[in-house]
Amino acid sequence: MSRLLVERAMNDPGQRHWTETKERGNYWAMRILVAVYRVGGRLLLKPLVTLVVLYFFITRPSVRRHSAAYLRRVLGRPPRWRDLWRHQLSFGLALVDRLGAWMGRIRRTDVAFDGHQTMLDLQARSTGAVLLGAHLGNLEMCRAVVTNDGSMKLNVILHNRNTENFNRLIQNVSGQSGIRLIQVDDITPVTAMQLRAKLDQGEFLILLADRLPPGNTGRFIRHPVLGDDVRLPMGPFWLSLMLGAPVYFMAGFATNRGHRAVLEPLYDGGKVARRDRDRVSRELVSSYVHYLERYCRRYPFQWFNFYDYWEDDLPLAPASTDRFSTNPLHQKRSSDE
Repeated sequence: MSRLLVERAMNDPGQRHWTETKERGNYWAMRILVAVYRVGGRLLLKPLVTLVVLYFFITRPSVRRHSAAYLRRVLGRPPRWRDLWRHQLSFGLALVDRLGAWMGRIRRTDVAFDGHQTMLDLQARSTGAVLLGAHLGNLEMCRAVVTNDGSMKLNVILHNRNTENFNRLIQNVSGQSGIRLIQVDDITPVTAMQLRAKLDQGEFLILLADRLPPGNTGRFIRHPVLGDDVRLPMGPFWLSLMLGAPVYFMAGFATNRGHRAVLEPLYDGGKVARRDRDRVSRELVSSYVHYLERYCRRYPFQWFNFYDYWEDDLPLAPASTDRFSTNPLHQKRSSDE
């Protein structure tokens, strides 16, 4: 059963969008892992997860290929077999730590986080902030830092397609009430007003900004990441500017000294004039990628996009322009999609 859970992120997506992975069985697989964790903790669960990762390492050549494509870029050399194994094992160990965070086993004192006071200050001023994350490191460590003590409220914005089992699991496993999942398929003016109200109450919004969302692959900007262009979603960046709140890059990592969370400023907040929206949006994307690359290089084995992120497998085609609209509420797919 634990194999099903790992498959969620390491399933072979060769010719498919990254979201097209199997969901059936993931909930009960996670429940079993939770039971194992409760009985034996990390010490018992780590060997089990290691065996599952080994299975995928051996049987999924596409996972190794996509891992190698990333490692070649971030390490600046062809990756060795041990690099590929370490990369994929890091994913499995991050899963173990994620369970610990959900179950309250990772506490505030377990995670070094210099940005904690910054978030407390934003909350005290009823400002809140937008926190842009990535599939880099372990954002659940950040969740543990700011919610396990009940001092802050986080709202995680996810797409309906990806939240059902996750939401169900959080409700049944986690004893924390400070984290809330907001399921969205589209950002409408009403949605924006609701999110703005949460910020005005000193709450925080978390969005992942390193992958195109399901069903909305027509709105993107091309930007170099680790030397080669990728398609990044414009939604999180437009939404951040539309809300006018401070924006930060946030991530959590496992280090030799324990867990660490980082909070890096991207935008101070405030309204952006329509004529400046394109320019500021691109600057925000560049700032986000700057920190994404910095922490990829600092923690190179904690990048968990096991699919054709740089579209290396696609046939070469003439470079296309960004599908970039000055209207932050524009969510329609391009007519040629």
